[in-house]
Amino acid sequence: MLRAGRDEGRDLEEALGGLALIFGRPRSAGRVGPYFTCKEANLIALVLVASRHYDAAIVWLDEHAASDTEEDLHGDPDFDAARYIRGDG
Repeated sequence: MLRAGRDEGRDLEEALGGLALIFGRPRSAGRVGPYFTCKEANLIALVLVASRHYDAAIVWLDEHAASDTEEDLHGDPDFDAARYIRGDG
């Protein structure tokens, strides 16, 4: 159980690590990624990046983008999640 005022930092790191395991797993991300909007997918990626789980963020956005069309934010056929996260594209 999580309790305020006690080991919050460690609890948060553990929780974020668990999210990274789930969203950074290609099979899981591929199954659920298409059901998130691009804005929602970006917010999840932002949390992963902010918690230093860059590889998980890349997997998550790549799998989300696989179902995007050209009208979507990540729908460019040349979409590169790593470059997108770095702000290069």
